[in-house]
Amino acid sequence: GSRCIEGDMLPESPSALASHRLWSDGGAQHLLRLVTPARPCPSLVATPLLKNPSGVADGVSSALPLHPAHQSWRNGAAAGGVVCMAVVSHVLAPSISRKQRRRQALRSRHVGGALRRGSTRVAMRGVDLPVQTWMAEASLHQTLSQDIEERFGAVPQQPPEAINATVQRIESVARQCVAPSACAHPFGSTVNGFGETSSDLDVLIAIENEELLYYMSYVSWHTMEGGHKKGKRRQESGRAPESPQLVQVSERAAMAHAVNQLADFLPEMGFRVVRALPFARRPLVTIEDHAGELGECDVSVNNRLPLSNSELLRSYSLVNKRLRPMVLLVKTWAKNHHVCGANEGNLSSYAWTIMVVYFMQLVDGVPSLQQLAKDSRAVVDCDYWGYPRQFDTSFLSAEEYLHSNGGQAGQDAPLSLAELLYGFFRFFSREYHWGGEVVSIRKPERWEPDMWFRLYGKNHPEPGIHVEDPIELRDLNIVLRRDRLAQLKAELAGAADMLEGGSSLEEMLTSPALPSQPLFTPLKQHLRKQQLRKRFHKKHRRV
Repeated sequence: GSRCIEGDMLPESPSALASHRLWSDGGAQHLLRLVTPARPCPSLVATPLLKNPSGVADGVSSALPLHPAHQSWRNGAAAGGVVCMAVVSHVLAPSISRKQRRRQALRSRHVGGALRRGSTRVAMRGVDLPVQTWMAEASLHQTLSQDIEERFGAVPQQPPEAINATVQRIESVARQCVAPSACAHPFGSTVNGFGETSSDLDVLIAIENEELLYYMSYVSWHTMEGGHKKGKRRQESGRAPESPQLVQVSERAAMAHAVNQLADFLPEMGFRVVRALPFARRPLVTIEDHAGELGECDVSVNNRLPLSNSELLRSYSLVNKRLRPMVLLVKTWAKNHHVCGANEGNLSSYAWTIMVVYFMQLVDGVPSLQQLAKDSRAVVDCDYWGYPRQFDTSFLSAEEYLHSNGGQAGQDAPLSLAELLYGFFRFFSREYHWGGEVVSIRKPERWEPDMWFRLYGKNHPEPGIHVEDPIELRDLNIVLRRDRLAQLKAELAGAADMLEGGSSLEEMLTSPALPSQPLFTPLKQHLRKQQLRKRFHKKHRRV
């Protein structure tokens, strides 16, 4: 009852369209739609809210069928309607370079565990660290443990009521302007157990990929065709309004349209848009909550992996009562000494948390919850380089671990908070094998980095640090600049020396950051500037 054309397609009547689904599978682009006989569709709703050029919400000129996931017409079709299927596929030969094939092969070996322990993954030393032996060489401050407990033992977090209220407001906007099934989920430091009242909120808008492509295809048509202006001209001329067109969009384009939609409509709920990054590696919009109690908030679309990361870290914060004050203390020190923050070329706050958990696994009996997993779980998402793959998200929850062990791990450990703090800085400044050891809470066995880390991490002439993401299995040092690596080593060594000499907690936290050393001499800097200037002029001469 309707025409089927490769590319853009739309039935002659909106009531004849039951489903229109676009998706991408590798190099192949498929177009599938289900059409019912010409009869009224019982479930028609308005298109997602759109902004016209004047900035006012645009009313729709015609109804757009709801996605099949929310339609009730299927019951009627199953009772007597005949469903016809028309499939048009256009297969594009994938163009994969030699470098991409090598990366995929290494990734499959790394994820599948085919790297044998006898080759590149070798335990260098015993896992148990001689912390008690280190204590004989140190003279710690007498009240250091008490000071740590008083300052970081009961740091309040964001109130759950404020988090839920903000998330619900964001979800209501997403359901109006992106998809009616959109669900908002908080993640990050506000919910993983290692946050403070000043921590920023991260929110994920979860939508099924098929629905996201379906609804954002109309937004793409409205953006390209200038739907509001054309509709206004048609109305002034007395002609019937034009039916919405569904155009083919990729998953990346759909996520970019969704971020732009959120940036347009979130201000109506009391948020101020700080910046929108629709074409970033992970498209997101950063907002400030003026109507609620929270500060900045990053809203992303279908960024599913951080949910598993947050739940894993939350479980770690519950299985050991001394892990949270240690993480908060180390992150506070790292921020005060300017060695924390991925936007400045340092390790991220998430990487510092992984480092503390890893050290506590080596000395304080914190288990590897991923090795204790009973059930297998997986999430399909894109990795850091944009390739879709399956990620193992299985781990033993804190509730199950505490129930089986009857209490918190490490509560009777002989090491005090002061000894743990000194041990952390002593380990990473003197005992950690820079360039030859992976910080991994998934397998805390002090194993050497394999070829995956050496090729796709951040390599410098000097030995660096390798911090494994426990879910994505990538190296978190990819943001670390060379000059910040030298600063990191100097700050860790300085903190260990201060604690060893009997400095108090306040002296260690408030001590001035060491001056960063330039990597190049004045002559080399001058030559480097000349080289960059020649490249700039050569490039613009070609243009």
